[in-house]
Amino acid sequence: MTESLEAFHRHIGVYGICIADGCLLVIRKIKGPYAGKYDLPGGRLEPMETLEQGLQREIAEETGYRARACKPVGACDFTVRWTMADRTNEYLHHIAILYAFEVNRVDTVEAIRMFEEQDSEGALWLPLADAKSNHCSPLVMQAAEWLRTGTLPVSAVSVDYRG
Repeated sequence: MTESLEAFHRHIGVYGICIADGCLLVIRKIKGPYAGKYDLPGGRLEPMETLEQGLQREIAEETGYRARACKPVGACDFTVRWTMADRTNEYLHHIAILYAFEVNRVDTVEAIRMFEEQDSEGALWLPLADAKSNHCSPLVMQAAEWLRTGTLPVSAVSVDYRG
């Protein structure tokens, strides 16, 4: 039996992968299907922004760090089914354009600014060995795979977060 599609959303964004001392820079999500999970810093572009400009803005907004040495990695996609606050199910097709970047970990980190669309509770350095699917977004898992193997998955991953 085919289930009806209650809501569908396609999200395209730019995201950054930063590794230092065996740890991946992640944010703690406070909204959306990954609320309470670790995710990569990044998100959608604003009007007239280039990919790199959007990446740098998102990293600053969500982590307080300044991104440098940004290099394109590739793209990946996955689908997520989740239950929204109004108890309806949404199917999300998430398309991620990935960049590797660096930060200076000794720089003073700016406090993240809270605003209506802000979905980051702040950043932390997650040991790569601790990146597990029960507390990380599919994007973190794909970034961890890229860091381990140098490749991104060809086929889309599908996850179900319905509550």
